[in-house]
Amino acid sequence: MPQGCRAQYAPVKVDISAEITTIDGVVYYVHTVEKRQTLYSISRAYNVTPDILINDNPDLRQGLKEGYKILIRRVTDYTSPVQEAPPVKEAPPAIQIVVKDTVSPVRIQAKHVVRWYENLTSISKKYNVSEEEIAIVNSLKGGKIYTRQVLRIPYPGEAERFARLHKNDNNPTAEIIIEEPDDEKKEVKRRDPRTRGGNYTASLIIPLGGRDSASTDHISGNFVEFYQGFLIALEDLKEEFSGINLELRVFDSDRIPASEIALRGDLKGSDIIIGPVLSAQIEPVLSFAHSNDIPLVSPVDPSGDELSERYPNYFHVGTPVAYQQKALIEDVAASGNIVLIFEEGGQDSRFVQITRQMLQDAGLKYRTLSYTILGGRSILPQFESRLVKDGMNQIIVASNSEAFVSDVLRNLNLMQSRSGYSIKLFGTPRWRHFDNVDINLYHTMSLSISMQYHVDYNGENVKRFIARFRELYNAEPTAYSFQAYDVAYFFLGALYNYGGDIEDNIGKYNRKLLQSDYRFIRRNGDEGFINSGVRVLKYRPDFSTDTGSPGF
Repeated sequence: MPQGCRAQYAPVKVDISAEITTIDGVVYYVHTVEKRQTLYSISRAYNVTPDILINDNPDLRQGLKEGYKILIRRVTDYTSPVQEAPPVKEAPPAIQIVVKDTVSPVRIQAKHVVRWYENLTSISKKYNVSEEEIAIVNSLKGGKIYTRQVLRIPYPGEAERFARLHKNDNNPTAEIIIEEPDDEKKEVKRRDPRTRGGNYTASLIIPLGGRDSASTDHISGNFVEFYQGFLIALEDLKEEFSGINLELRVFDSDRIPASEIALRGDLKGSDIIIGPVLSAQIEPVLSFAHSNDIPLVSPVDPSGDELSERYPNYFHVGTPVAYQQKALIEDVAASGNIVLIFEEGGQDSRFVQITRQMLQDAGLKYRTLSYTILGGRSILPQFESRLVKDGMNQIIVASNSEAFVSDVLRNLNLMQSRSGYSIKLFGTPRWRHFDNVDINLYHTMSLSISMQYHVDYNGENVKRFIARFRELYNAEPTAYSFQAYDVAYFFLGALYNYGGDIEDNIGKYNRKLLQSDYRFIRRNGDEGFINSGVRVLKYRPDFSTDTGSPGF
């Protein structure tokens, strides 16, 4: 290229990230790679060497890509800074994430997220450490690992010290009792964040090991996806609330039981606690939070709402079935013919009882029809005796049995298509997961379903979240990812708005969320909070669907 025609490129400016995280006692900047930035330009800006960047972020060996989030240790936490680089003026942290490591200190060279094609052998070769050492530090049994499991990768030789420090971990321990101090001795342990210049502390307790301990009959899965969705919400809050500083403490309940985290006092100073995710683990932490006047959020498990009867600082995100059914009944017109259908001797007797109570509370008159599935072929005359020809028949089917629902729909379809009866159908959230039911009947009978979770993939906020999740994590968001975003965006937003007055203002606080609508009310006026927000999904005859949010 002739001289004078050579392209001139101005160096790309590298701004020091305002986001800070602490892992195993080492402070890191969380830097998002921008277009045309290089390892050299980033390392010079942060006053570290490229080798250190690669050692702390092994995926960089595959190349640097725009949008990557990389960890860059602060020079004070690195023994060999680049001497020729000018001093860096740090931006004030907007969000500081402190990962509370609940394992005895051992030197860890990386935290590795397992990919679907990897096994323990390939991971050990990647980091030049034995499979046995990885298994010891992560308490793996039989060398079994899971996709997206987060593994702590030790430096060679560290596993022996880890085993020595943990040799008594399996010994039985005494029952943990958390005593509440006498009122005379109790001091105010929680400070109103608004008096601290916008400084907040939130604690998140989740199982990050991906082990079976994170599964129950109600929920199961790897909560790495939950954490990823939570972090995206933090980014959005950072943009919305300028000048707010948040310290997020993350506790891995797979490594140390939640009760022990509370007992050790690690949660002191929190302005809000989110978790644990399993209702069986909540009460010891909730007792601590109540003693220290800290609101606690149960973010996932639909069970455990009874804890709100005893703890006024408790927020149960799951919407009780009674509130879901109440919202559905509010969509039933008093002027139409109402028929309640359920399986005789079926497993949904409690649900039928709730539905009856909601109809009675609404002052609605209705007819009932119950039968066993064995009598389905001869039940058509009984259907006909309860329906009317000169008006709308509103059919409430209080059943989660796919076989029974299929039989009900078959009979209703015969009456609608052959005899011209007008039918509007009301079902349950489980119907959406039936495999052998003709979904076209949902539309032709204008089915309505009341549910806590529903993602409208046409929503702009949902599209934006999915795009960012794919960009950051090269994966699809799961239901846990959506749930974590909603919980973080709602409750941390409430913390920023109301500080220590969350409980007094939460009833009037609304946020546009991804898959839920939160409307918290105090149970019996002076107990804990339960969520009464639901979304009603309606199937239209034109084969479209839409949702509404009753009560908002």
